[in-house]
Amino acid sequence: MKMVRSAYLLVLYNQNARTKTIGSLGPVRFKRGLYIYVGSGGSNVLKRVKRHLKATKPKRWHIDYLTTGPRRMKPVDSYIFPGDVECRLARFLDKRLETIRKFGSSDCGCKGHLFYAGEISSFRQAFDELVRRFGKP
Repeated sequence: MKMVRSAYLLVLYNQNARTKTIGSLGPVRFKRGLYIYVGSGGSNVLKRVKRHLKATKPKRWHIDYLTTGPRRMKPVDSYIFPGDVECRLARFLDKRLETIRKFGSSDCGCKGHLFYAGEISSFRQAFDELVRRFGKP
């Protein structure tokens, strides 16, 4: 059976501005507001997204530093896109939102896979453009 690759967007809300140490990236400043993380999960994409929703887990990826612990960013939504489109989604969002450089992109050539949207209106505009470009998740 052929493995079907999928990508996902995880929408997170950061209640308070703060600086967090993110593995080998070191300290990163995060503003208050909405963030969009782009990842991939192969044929187990649902399992990967569910993992991100857990407040307690081993820190394996950059995103785990944001989604773990009592002061974590709160996951508010997720969207799955079929196909090997993770980096295409990231490059698309990089042109529309503020990119958190090198976050989640150590295995590819993207500037980053985490994006600051700030308020819901900026998220909605970027997401609507993304759906027009890539189709409904």
